[in-house]
Amino acid sequence: MTPLLVAQIVLTLAVFQGLLLSAAAMVWVERRLAALLQQRLGPIRVGWQGLLQPFADVLKLMFKEELRPAAADAILFTLAPVISATAAFAAFAVVPFGAATTFFGLLDEPVSLQVADVNVAILIVFAISSMGVYGIVLAGWSSNNKYSLLGGLRASAQMISYELSYGLALAGVLLLGNSLSLTEIVNQQSGTWLGVVPRWFVFLQPLGFLIFMTAGIAETNRAPFDFPEAEQELVAGYHTEYSSMRFAMFFLAEYVNMVTVSAVAADLFLGGWHGPFLPESLGWIWFLAKVGAILFFYVWMRWTLPRYRYDQLMAFGWKVLLPVAVVNLLATGAAVLYFGL
Repeated sequence: MTPLLVAQIVLTLAVFQGLLLSAAAMVWVERRLAALLQQRLGPIRVGWQGLLQPFADVLKLMFKEELRPAAADAILFTLAPVISATAAFAAFAVVPFGAATTFFGLLDEPVSLQVADVNVAILIVFAISSMGVYGIVLAGWSSNNKYSLLGGLRASAQMISYELSYGLALAGVLLLGNSLSLTEIVNQQSGTWLGVVPRWFVFLQPLGFLIFMTAGIAETNRAPFDFPEAEQELVAGYHTEYSSMRFAMFFLAEYVNMVTVSAVAADLFLGGWHGPFLPESLGWIWFLAKVGAILFFYVWMRWTLPRYRYDQLMAFGWKVLLPVAVVNLLATGAAVLYFGL
């Protein structure tokens, strides 16, 4: 095998392993932050400061019995968590997280720090992430449980309601960047205005960023938009009948989706790996810092805001978020035409 192919394989495995570890890390971070916000200790027993608690949870789930309702559809019941997890990992494949590198001169030509460098990356992320809801809907339907079915129906309605605003927020950035390539959009955000202000699109699209993050939280079924689960109403929603590793795969998909949304937001609005004080070869450190800040916001929102009523969720999506997203897109288009941005 050529060195370039070996580097690509190593990079792919590293990204896959990184996503797995990021999900485990987010479980620990979420539990510790929740404990701090509620003035309690959280997990502190397993490993230093509870760092090994996520691995203990996975080990426990591996040895738990796989249960399936007698009246459930065996094939779809098993396939549903696989679809959700596969879509979550696949969506990250086209997300760049650093500048092209030769790995300290080991390669003859630079390699992009992303699994697949395609010129329509945004469309691929948008398409694959939308497929994740099929796993949730199939889980709700195949379980033959009324609570699970209601959770699946809520997930599909929620996806339709917020996908439109999500796409319109992306369209505003596409107008500014004039490209569907995430790498090109990130590179257009290098440098500064007036020598001080970073050329990040969040300063040109603050409303688009808020819309994107709101729709992203709803897309990943996180509080205050976690209606497909809604413990107070639906027991556990679409995964009520799931146990062991099938149950774990749904939560793995949820945390990986959070990382993907945060990574795309960092690339589109926060300049990706561009930042001060570090050379471009170490720009991935800036990227990880920005993704970490957005993930902290995710957790903070969950343990700060109460859940909406379901009718409020739908009304907010169609009557508030969508009109605001349309106005933002029209204003962006007018600004691009008038100022030649």
